[in-house]
Amino acid sequence: MNIDENPKISKITLSEQITYLEKDFILMIKSKEIDQPRAFVEYNPETQTKCIMLTLVPKFSLNVIMSELVFIVDRSGSMGIEPMKKAAQALELLLHSLPENCYFNVISFGSYHDSLFPESQLYSETSLSKALNLAQTMKSNYGGTEIYSALEWAFENSRDDMPISVFLITDGKVWDVDEIVELVRKNEEKTNDLRLFSLGIGDSVSHNLVESVARAGRGYAQFVTNDERMDRKVIEMLKSALKPPIKDYKITWTSLDLLESKEDDKSAISFMSDETESLPSIKIQQAPYIIPPIYTGIRFMAYCILEKNIEPCKTIKLKATSHDGHPMELDIPLDPVTLQGSKIHRLAARKLIQDLDDKKSFIHKLPKNVGKFIPASFVKEHIVKLGKTYNLASKFTSFIAIDERNNEISEVLIKSRTIPQKRNVPQLVSQFSTYSGISHPVMDASLNVRGGGFNIMDLVRLGIRSLIPAKSEPKETGQPTITGLYIGSEFNHKELQIGSVFDDSKSKVNHKESQIGNLFEFLELQSFDGKFSSKESFYKFFYKNDLNDFINLKQEIIKEMGNIGIKEIEEILTTSIALAYLEIIMFKKFKDESELCYEKAVKALKKMVEDEEKEKIIGEKAKEWIKNWVMNK
Repeated sequence: MNIDENPKISKITLSEQITYLEKDFILMIKSKEIDQPRAFVEYNPETQTKCIMLTLVPKFSLNVIMSELVFIVDRSGSMGIEPMKKAAQALELLLHSLPENCYFNVISFGSYHDSLFPESQLYSETSLSKALNLAQTMKSNYGGTEIYSALEWAFENSRDDMPISVFLITDGKVWDVDEIVELVRKNEEKTNDLRLFSLGIGDSVSHNLVESVARAGRGYAQFVTNDERMDRKVIEMLKSALKPPIKDYKITWTSLDLLESKEDDKSAISFMSDETESLPSIKIQQAPYIIPPIYTGIRFMAYCILEKNIEPCKTIKLKATSHDGHPMELDIPLDPVTLQGSKIHRLAARKLIQDLDDKKSFIHKLPKNVGKFIPASFVKEHIVKLGKTYNLASKFTSFIAIDERNNEISEVLIKSRTIPQKRNVPQLVSQFSTYSGISHPVMDASLNVRGGGFNIMDLVRLGIRSLIPAKSEPKETGQPTITGLYIGSEFNHKELQIGSVFDDSKSKVNHKESQIGNLFEFLELQSFDGKFSSKESFYKFFYKNDLNDFINLKQEIIKEMGNIGIKEIEEILTTSIALAYLEIIMFKKFKDESELCYEKAVKALKKMVEDEEKEKIIGEKAKEWIKNWVMNK
């Protein structure tokens, strides 16, 4: 990609000539200091209103609370091979990162669902081992996608003595989105300690489902493409889930006490009437009306539309109460320049419509309206008014394009376009189906095999093209095969075995490099309580034989700790070496992914050493050993 540098205008061109796109083109632009708290005001001359936008990425430190964590993993056939593999690895990392004092469970779903445990279990060496075994053997073989029953089971079987956080990992291809969202919303209202985080996988994931369930569950949604790893995002979610939610938010937008809850009773309407001709005049419209939980490191945005002649405060105040009752407050100066136009107004109106759709608007949540019947026509009227005022598409408003150049209807023949391929890709069919050759100019990328949808791009990403010889290439012996999937006639219907695609032949790996594979292999050596194994596998990871290969560090530990047993010496040594390895090697690229495991190891070392100064000396010696180890070829 080529970017022409200019302080005001930049022209961006692709460095390669691309005649077609197989997926969305996304250009990400980052502003300097964009994470700082900011507040802007915009004046819209058409409506004669002002709109304030507040944005910030909070950074606050809270202690981890004891909680229940339920991981719901999509194993339907539509997940495909590679996305399923990445989801399983992400689950594995989550399991390694859990704190000692939590309860957890894993639910797999597709056409049906099952759980690892009949009820959530305390995190221990035994429960962790069982869960890791499940994660390492996961396949996308559960058929279709039935999320509702899996979520329902999770809610019905959750503990009632601690907060629960649910993690939904799915490609989100379902038809009953409204029912699923309503299920989450009702359970969130039943308990004030439920949070749901959702991760959407793939290029064709249902954003509506993934975002809606997260909003209903007072969590947040994240998305990963087919070519993107999800480890960092799931760990980010876990960090948010482990911290207590901040509640009772209030934003002061103006010096006047005019929030919707204070509106004049004269403007009230009957909730048993469909009459919607005169909508109440609202002087201040905050969106979202109910401020959702704010999570550290996750962008928070709120808007407020002020009626004519109402002025905003020069400093916007955000107040909240922490989990243990301590008040929290943040002052955000309002930018002195008043923007002109309707862009911020539209963003606010879109959020107001979302509130109305989610039944979380001021209409639904005013204390005097809670529990009352809200006519659908009244909600619709509000959405239509917002849509027409700010030119927004919604479930009740749409754009219609009219070509006024002529009134004659002409027929246009649309020809199929063949997408150029580097090499012919065979069509895959079920092992119980009759073979059907490729007869269309553009092959459908999603094909059905037993166990659900199968995406041919998964095979392409796995390098399947390189495994199948073209017509002009000589056939090689010992070619990998995939069981149960048949190849087109030009490949003589050869069978391929799927296991060979994933054959991780233990090629020579360099543990001194910051690679994701090294991180996963290394975390296998960590116990549930944060200590690192003093078994042979630990020493082999560093190309050593036993404790005596760390003689200088061993002697330092004996010197600092005095008369302790050999087992304690080994555990202190391996854990201190592990901390140094994570900090010096893995933090270069995978700090976010390994941070929770690192923190567990720090706590474990503190418990074993019980002296801050001694811990520091041992830690420095361990870092010195790792640096020398890296330098030695």
